[in-house]
Amino acid sequence: MSQFFDYTGVVEEVGQTQSFGASGFTKRELIVGNDIDSNSRYPNPVKFTFKKDNCSLIDGIQKGQRVKIHFAIDGRRWDGPRGTQYFVDLTALKIDVMNADGTSTEPVPAPAEPDLPADAGEIDDMPF
Repeated sequence: MSQFFDYTGVVEEVGQTQSFGASGFTKRELIVGNDIDSNSRYPNPVKFTFKKDNCSLIDGIQKGQRVKIHFAIDGRRWDGPRGTQYFVDLTALKIDVMNADGTSTEPVPAPAEPDLPADAGEIDDMPF
């Protein structure tokens, strides 16, 4: 079972889409630093990977924007010439651009209008 996490910070770098092998696998990396309300003395840049169709999710993202990234942690083992190595990847699934106060800049959907019967607006002489 996969767990999903959120990370909020400021975009430091937006990578270009990279293609690998004959399969056409693509990925794109986004570097996000400390959140704007962090008072840490040490920067903490984190690399997130957008894979395949998700590469297009960061087309409009720019350096300096505050974002919230929804991601999963992926790990893999590779037996290579130098022995076994383990890799951890933060796979981004969704990204939201945030305002400085932490609210999303995504438009809030309008509430759905209630489904009323066709005669709901007619005046009825019935006492009950």
